[in-house]
Amino acid sequence: MFLPHTGRNRKRDCTGKSPMKGTDTGGNCSTSVIGLGSVFLGDDGFGPLAVETFRCQFACGPEVEVLDLGTPGLDLAPYLYNRKLVVIVDAVHSNLPAGTVSISCEDDFTSNHAWIRITGHDPGLWDTLTHLSLADCGPSELIVIGADPESCAFGDGPSEAMLSLASEAAESIAHLLTQRGIPCVHRDVAPRRNLW
Repeated sequence: MFLPHTGRNRKRDCTGKSPMKGTDTGGNCSTSVIGLGSVFLGDDGFGPLAVETFRCQFACGPEVEVLDLGTPGLDLAPYLYNRKLVVIVDAVHSNLPAGTVSISCEDDFTSNHAWIRITGHDPGLWDTLTHLSLADCGPSELIVIGADPESCAFGDGPSEAMLSLASEAAESIAHLLTQRGIPCVHRDVAPRRNLW
């Protein structure tokens, strides 16, 4: 069967050019720090809250991209494409009590240690990683910083526990980056968080 839209005759390119848009995916950007989750669903917005806290408290070089992507689905691919390190921050299901920050690597998820909270809006992380792995263009290292949510009710906003855990998660992100030789320093004057 012939499917003309699949690009089956397209040559694979893992040189940093995005096959999705035909443009450079970041040039010197080798690290992505990504917040996932819906800010409309209470503690599910932990990812965006934590990366915004990190952005305000720490300064990194141009090789680090800090993004609040919400619930992107398969649109996540360009942000993971050929990265050396991807740090995902999201609400997770793990065996830890609600309001606890956990750090997991990709292997932990494949062994059922924790599960990224998958909502109807965010089914795409594992599908995206699978697609990129098949093309041999996935991230070299994936780390997930998560917190078990107390409530993901529509319109509630983040719980007090999640608001306080955002700073702990930001410190964890900075520690992971500096462990890998990526410059990351405290800001002298932190800008105010932009919380929707």
